[in-house]
Amino acid sequence: MSLPGAYWQAQLTFANLSRTQGAILHAFVASMQGMAGRVKLHDHAIINPAYGGAPVVSGSGQAGKQLNVIGCLPGAFLSAGHYVQVNSQLLVLTADAVADAGGACSLVFEPALRNAPANGTAIVVDKPSATMMFSDDNQGMRRSSKRLVLSSVSLSFVEDTYS
Repeated sequence: MSLPGAYWQAQLTFANLSRTQGAILHAFVASMQGMAGRVKLHDHAIINPAYGGAPVVSGSGQAGKQLNVIGCLPGAFLSAGHYVQVNSQLLVLTADAVADAGGACSLVFEPALRNAPANGTAIVVDKPSATMMFSDDNQGMRRSSKRLVLSSVSLSFVEDTYS
């Protein structure tokens, strides 16, 4: 993910949906208007632990794959493999983030920041997400008159790197 232009991708698969569930999914797909729509997605497989601090960017003009932050609770903050969000960009920590006694620490992550965040920008640790769009305009499902509306459908997303 270190090359310029790196972006997140996601595929959500739904199986054995009832008529009601299928209708809700169908409405969501229609509301996306193909690749024009946007939705915030987070990784459901990795949930960050509850956190009581309020981390923010410490210093302006920071770029690259490391970010100095303050406002963390002293001690362990987040371990490698967890996600954070800076502005609208989703980042995965590649090293443990441990705050010092004053609540300061450095976050090391992938991919590189696309834009330098302003001093004081909040770091999202509760369900950090990426702004996603359909990967193409051919997403959706076929309707059925059987009891189960959908036996299986997958929706493919790519990150909107301009959000």
